[in-house]
Amino acid sequence: MKWIVCWMLAAASLGFAQMHRAEQDREIRYWLLDPDTHQFKISHDFNVTRVGQKYVHSFVRKGSVVVQSQIFDLDTGEQLKTYNVTGKETNALGYYPTPAPDDEVVVQGDLPHPIGLGESVRIRVVETYEDPEYKAKNGELVWDRTLGRPRNEVTLPEGWMLTQVTVPAIITLDSQGRITCRFTNPRNDEIHVILKARRRARTAGNPANWLLGIARHSAGHPPK
Repeated sequence: MKWIVCWMLAAASLGFAQMHRAEQDREIRYWLLDPDTHQFKISHDFNVTRVGQKYVHSFVRKGSVVVQSQIFDLDTGEQLKTYNVTGKETNALGYYPTPAPDDEVVVQGDLPHPIGLGESVRIRVVETYEDPEYKAKNGELVWDRTLGRPRNEVTLPEGWMLTQVTVPAIITLDSQGRITCRFTNPRNDEIHVILKARRRARTAGNPANWLLGIARHSAGHPPK
């Protein structure tokens, strides 16, 4: 009897973990490109379970332009056919409880077949955005954006050092030595992040010196 109870608890825990993983859509990642291009990349995943749904969507924030959009079915690795539609066309599908503005640009991807009963599809969106508000001003990178998801990661372009950020963040280096800021949003609304950085001479040859520069700057010493 004890063995059966343990097995049932283990199975329930496994099922919960699998469900949680399948429905994980709380994270989004940003990779800032050279600010002179006004471009950055984003990547986020979500799960589709609505019976009969034939399309998936990525809603483009007003003021941004999608330079490139790729949508993948993570279950098969297949890249979906994508094209732009309007918010009005998306609303007519009845997929989403909150309607988009009629004139909003929406990237639509075609699923291989409509979602069947009990089926789900895991989707990954990888896009390059162009936004004139992302720029370099007087030699300083400025990225100003509201973030609505609970977990957000923003990676600076290679060779740039963080000088200011308006929201508390965990600051690390990625595998390529680029600075990454991790933001947690525990609220039901958005957090407004203004991130600034400047180019750093790579004379020391050790990426860890970038973090040392941040520490010096935070302590009131100008980074070298």
